[in-house]
Parts: sequence; structure tokens; C-alpha cells
Amino acid sequence: MARKPNKETREQYKKCASFGCVVCAKVYGCENTECEIHHLTGAGLGLRNEKEFFGLCYRHHRGEDGVHHNTKIFEERFGTQKDLLLWYKEKNNV
Repeated sequence: MARKPNKETREQYKKCASFGCVVCAKVYGCENTECEIHHLTGAGLGLRNEKEFFGLCYRHHRGEDGVHHNTKIFEERFGTQKDLLLWYKEKNNV
């Protein structure tokens, strides 16, 4: 079972959520879109990486164009998850 995030992590999640979807911002120039937190590792088994995450809207997270729908196509279209993470961190001075 996943551990509950600590206060510092919850604050980082809030900041991430207020930034919005990284793909929408980087590729389409749409800022502050409603998003979900995407963790780079763990495969949803309660092993999520609390330090490597960024926001993705439903469509880019779990939807038809989403990383969890087809990771290979997602990364070909929008860039690797690591590249998107680095872009997000650069934009937010993280």
C-alpha cells in the first residue's frame, strides 16, 4: 500500500498542479491546464518516485494520447518523460 505523502511532497504536488500539464504548456503553449500528477517510476504499485513527477492533463496522462495508454507513441510525439521532467524543473527552478 502506498504511503501518504509528507507535507513537503504535498506542497510540491500543489505547485505542480498549479503549473498544469507539461505537454500542453511545452507543445501547445496552454498554461495552467487542469492536471494529474504523473510519477516517472513505480508502475502504479505504490512504488512511485516522490521526487520525479510532473503534471499531465487527463488526455496526456491516461487518455488516448496518454503516457499510460502507449508510452512509446507518447514519447515519440512529445519527448521522453525524463526530458519533460527536466523541462518542468527548469521552468519552475526546481
